Amino acid sequence: GFEVMVGPYAVTELRVSRALRDRGAPATSAARVYLTDTLESPNAEPPQLPLFLRPISEQRRKALAVKKETPVLVCLGNPPYDRHEAATPHNGDHTGSWVRWGENGALPAEGASTGAAGTDAIFRDFLDPVVAAGHGVHVKNLYNLYVYFWRWALWKVFEHDTAHGPGIVSFITAASYLDGAAFRGMREHIRRVCDEVWILDLGGEGRGTRKSDNVFAIQTPVAIAVAMRSNEANRDTPAKVHYTRIDGTRNQKLATLDTIDSFEKVAWQDCPSDWQTPFRPAGKGNYFAWPLLTDLMPWQHSGAELKRTWPIAPDKETLERRWRGLLATSDVNRTVAFKETRDREVSSKCPPLFAGDEAGKPIVTLTRGAPTPRMERYAYRSFNRQYIFLDTRLADYLRPALWHAHGERQVYMTTQLTYPPGKGPAVTACSEVPDRHHFSGRGGKDTIPLYRATDASEANILPDLSDLLGKTLGRTVTPEHFLAYVYGLLAHPAFTARFSDEMESREVRVPLTKDPTLFEQVRKMGAHLLRLHTYGERFASGRQRGRVPRGAAKCTEAVPGETDGYPEAFHYDDTAQTLHVGGGAFAPVTPAVYGFEVSGLKVVQSWLGYRMKKGAGKKSSPLDDIRPTRWTGQFTTELLELLWMLEATLASYPEQTRLLDAVVAGPCFQADDLPPVPDDMRKPPSRPGAKDQLNLGD
Repeated sequence: GFEVMVGPYAVTELRVSRALRDRGAPATSAARVYLTDTLESPNAEPPQLPLFLRPISEQRRKALAVKKETPVLVCLGNPPYDRHEAATPHNGDHTGSWVRWGENGALPAEGASTGAAGTDAIFRDFLDPVVAAGHGVHVKNLYNLYVYFWRWALWKVFEHDTAHGPGIVSFITAASYLDGAAFRGMREHIRRVCDEVWILDLGGEGRGTRKSDNVFAIQTPVAIAVAMRSNEANRDTPAKVHYTRIDGTRNQKLATLDTIDSFEKVAWQDCPSDWQTPFRPAGKGNYFAWPLLTDLMPWQHSGAELKRTWPIAPDKETLERRWRGLLATSDVNRTVAFKETRDREVSSKCPPLFAGDEAGKPIVTLTRGAPTPRMERYAYRSFNRQYIFLDTRLADYLRPALWHAHGERQVYMTTQLTYPPGKGPAVTACSEVPDRHHFSGRGGKDTIPLYRATDASEANILPDLSDLLGKTLGRTVTPEHFLAYVYGLLAHPAFTARFSDEMESREVRVPLTKDPTLFEQVRKMGAHLLRLHTYGERFASGRQRGRVPRGAAKCTEAVPGETDGYPEAFHYDDTAQTLHVGGGAFAPVTPAVYGFEVSGLKVVQSWLGYRMKKGAGKKSSPLDDIRPTRWTGQFTTELLELLWMLEATLASYPEQTRLLDAVVAGPCFQADDLPPVPDDMRKPPSRPGAKDQLNLGD
C-alpha cells in the first residue's frame, strides 16, 4: 500500500498489522504499507535525512523498490480527485510528478505560465491523441490527480518491465473519463493495454437538472472500473468494454453493490469498440441514427468568461459608475476591486481585441479621468441581455474567435453538450455574443454560431449539406433556412421530453426530414421563434426589426422610479396571475410564463433576480455592490418584452409538437447519408494576427 499522508498511513499500517496478527501471521510479518508519493519517479534517489528522520527515508526506499522491481498483479483503490490548472506553477507533487512531467520535464517556474513535459512523460499517452484528434481545447479536464493515478496504475500493472502476465486495475474514481472529450486518449490507451473492461456507473451528479444520489458525500459522479489483461494484450485489437448503470438512492446503490459477487450477477451492455469512443453503450433506435448537431454545425466554442462579474451589468449607467469606482481606489484597494486572477492583474498589458484599436494602459496606471471602456450588449443568460465592458484587460477569456465572427447576420445557438439537458427547450438562441453559462447558468463548449465570418461569407454548416438538402427537397436551402429548421425542432420542451433517455448520452441529434412540405413548415416555425428569441434583431425586417410583438401582459401598476422605491424583491400571485415587482405589478402573467424553464434556469425569475436591489449571482469584488439606483422605463419595457416573448413562445409549442411528431414518423436523413466533417471545420476560423492574441482567451 502507498499513502502520502502521515495520518492515513499510520492508521492503515496499524490496521493491516493487526489483521495479519489476528489471522495467525508470524510476528515478523510486515504490513508492506509505505509512506510515499505514488506518482514520484521510480528512479528517484531517497534523500539522506537526519538520523531521527531515517525511518521516513527507509519507507521511501522500500516503496521505490516496489515501483522499480516488484511485479504487481492487482492495483486497486480510490485515488484522490484534485483538478488543477494545466499551467499551475506549483511543485510537481500537486501536478502529476513523474507521471506528467517525466524525468526530463521542466516544471513551470514561479510566476511562469507554462512548463514543458518531458518526452518520456507517460501522461503523454493520454494527452497526445486528444490533441491529434483536434480536441485540444478540452485537455484542461485531464489535469487531475485521479487521471495521473490511472496512468500510473496502467503502467505498473500492464507496461512495466516486470509486467509480463495477467493483471487487473480496479479503481473507483470520478466518472468523467467515461465519455468526456478530454479523455479520448485515456480510453484509447486502456483499450490498448487491456483485454476486457467492466464499468459500474454509479452516477451521483449533484449539480445540474438531473441530480442523483452519490455513494460519497460529493457532487461529482463516480464509477467503478475493473480493467483486466489475461496475458500480453494485443495492442492492435481494442479491449471489450462492458457497462452497467446502478441507479437509486445512496443506500439502494450500496445495497445493489453488496449483492454483486460475480460478473454473472450483472446485466452488462457492450460498448462500441472504436479506440476512443465512450465507455458507454451505443444508443439504439432512430434517434442514434440521426446526425449529431455537432456534426451538422461543426464549430462549437465556449462563450465568453470574464472570471469577474462587475464588468457585466443590466444597464450602461451602472457599468460607468463601477468603472469610476475602480479608478477611485488606491493601488492596494484597486487590486482587490479588480479581482485579479492568473491571467489578468491590474498590471497586465493586453493587446486590443480588434486590429487597429489602441491597446489600453494597465489598470494600475490609470487616473480617475481615464476614459470608460467600450460597452456592448451581451447575452448573459437565456433571454437575459445585459451590457459588458468589451475590454481585454477586464476579461480572462473574452473568446476573440466569437467577436471576430460577430456580424449583423450572426446568430448563436447555445445548448448543453457536457450535461444532459433538463426540462425546457434543448437549445436557445441570441444575437449577441453569449456568456459561457448562457444556456442554463452552466456551460462548456456549448455555443454554436451560424457563421464563421463577420460578413456571413462562410457558414458554420457541414460542407455540401445545403446542396444535398436542396436536391432532396427541391428547393434552395440557405444557412438561415437550415438554422431555422433546426431551431424549429429543438427549441421546445417536447423534443427534450421525448428524447430524455437518449440525451443521457449528452448527444443532441437532429431528425432531418426528407419531406419538402414538412421542412418548410418547421423552417417557418423556427424563423418565428428566432425572431422572438433575438428580440427582433434577427429573422425580422421592416417594422418588425428590433421589436417583440405585443402580448397580453401589461404594467398595471408602475414600478416606482425613485431611488428609495427601487425593488428589493418580487413575488408572483398565481391566483390573480400577477407579478409584483417591488411596488409595481404586471398582469396577466400566466404560471407557465412565470415558471418558464431552460434546464433548471427559471427565466423570468433569473431576469428579475439580476435587477433587484442587491442583485443575484456570485459577487467577484466590492464593485458588484454598485447597483442600479432606480427602476427605469427601459427596465419596464424590457420586462414586458420578455413576458410577451415567452407568451408567444408558449403559444407555438402545440404546433411544434405536431411538427416534431410528423418529422419523426416520416423519412429522415441518417448520419451515414452525410459527408464526413472536415477537421478544419471543427476549429475556430483563422484571422490575421491571431498568433499575437493568444492571451486573449481563445
